[in-house]
Amino acid sequence: MHCSKFGKMNFFFMLVALFLLVLPRTTLSQNKDGSIHVPDTLDAPYIRITGVEISGNKLTKPRIIERELDFTIGDSLATFQQEKGVSLSNRIFYPGDSSELRLRMNYSRENLINTKLFLTVDLSLKKIRDNQYNLIIDLTERHYWWLFPVPKLNAPNFNEWIRDIDWSYLSMGLFFSHNNLFGLSHQTSVIALAGKSWAIAFGYKIPWIGKGQKIGLTLIAGYSNMYYVEYASVENRRQMLYAPNSSQVAKIGANLALRPGLYNYGTIKLSGEYIKVSDSVIKLDSNYLAGNKRSNVSLSLYADYYYDSRNSHSSPLKGNLLRVFVNKVGMGLLSKDVDLFYYGIDFHFYQTIGRKWFVAEMVKAENSAGRSAPYYYQLNMTSGNDFIRGFDLYTLKGDQIYYTRNNLKFELIKPSIRKVKEGQEKNKFKALQYVFYLNAFADAGYTVNKLTEINPYNNKLLFSWGLGMDFVTYYDMVIRFEYAFTSIGTNGFYFGFGMPI
Repeated sequence: MHCSKFGKMNFFFMLVALFLLVLPRTTLSQNKDGSIHVPDTLDAPYIRITGVEISGNKLTKPRIIERELDFTIGDSLATFQQEKGVSLSNRIFYPGDSSELRLRMNYSRENLINTKLFLTVDLSLKKIRDNQYNLIIDLTERHYWWLFPVPKLNAPNFNEWIRDIDWSYLSMGLFFSHNNLFGLSHQTSVIALAGKSWAIAFGYKIPWIGKGQKIGLTLIAGYSNMYYVEYASVENRRQMLYAPNSSQVAKIGANLALRPGLYNYGTIKLSGEYIKVSDSVIKLDSNYLAGNKRSNVSLSLYADYYYDSRNSHSSPLKGNLLRVFVNKVGMGLLSKDVDLFYYGIDFHFYQTIGRKWFVAEMVKAENSAGRSAPYYYQLNMTSGNDFIRGFDLYTLKGDQIYYTRNNLKFELIKPSIRKVKEGQEKNKFKALQYVFYLNAFADAGYTVNKLTEINPYNNKLLFSWGLGMDFVTYYDMVIRFEYAFTSIGTNGFYFGFGMPI
């Protein structure tokens, strides 16, 4: 089944209309994930938090909740605005900010939301005596276990597939996960796919282990047999092979997550990979894998360190993310097939500039040291989290990538909760939460590829700009609708998933 150009445009507008029509005409105006409640005035310049009372945590253990607080039980917090910049713990309060009490409560609520264990978090105070108060935490837990069918496109990405829809190029599978095992935030997931491509993968995550609760462990294993392979590019268009058993990949890995401070994180990841491609791939591109081989075995070590003060990890509006990373692919232990080294930086900035206006910027630079990488191991600026908008139908691969994405965002429909019957406001599914943003964007990127002469958009500064709409709802779901113009003279509608910055 294929769609005409007219049909594709109608399909886009039908999706936009559907999201608008299913929303209720009346909403409860409030923060979509809860709020803090602090009296406008308090009797003392400092109050002491003497205890915590938690409700709504039917499964989650209290210690998982209390570890996210931006202060320690027993601390005294200022109830007045700071007259000068003051450094307290790992936060700095500036003139004009709210009181330390209000800010620390708000940071604590954001930390709890960012655990992705709760739909809503409300914080308030209860006076015990004099200047002693208990912190009241009222939660709505997420739905923690899921079992649902998942589609897998046998195509490079959704935007390529939707321009020439063919339902036979679709593998189907089942996904199961539980995101709060034992009430300790342990996560496990299993996915299995069948069709022209088939795969199975398993993961288990322990977010924090040990007495200090500052180290997490994730174990992963998976196998995939892919029907399609991007084996080369010509004029920056993907050259694809569609055939059974085009690529077979087996992976295992162990990740250590470090959290030395409340907003400081690190990752150490050790992974092994075995990849084998068909004879057809090697005939089309003998340099697809390292050493001109049909199969490669590699052991890799990745490490990063980052500071993350974003108010939301899924749809941030304020705060920063600053990250540095290195990745050694091929350690020379299992084999000497691969010997590559990557390193880079990744900065994200978010700011509120008005009651409904927000700006966001990010910049990333990544380089591979030494000799040029084979096609499979090249950096890709049109895949996963590395992209500039408007270039979804092209491939931009090389040994170095540099890009920036920038947004000016307007809150079209404020964070709202769909009105439901009394008593059902905290139902995990009936009380639909949502927010719509309009945004104007401008992106730029540059890919360095030393060997190619047939891809005119490599080694060239590229730009894109346009308008978009973001739909944000429960369980970190973000769907983007964008119209982009590019510096190479193209324009068109694109779909995206997840916040672009």
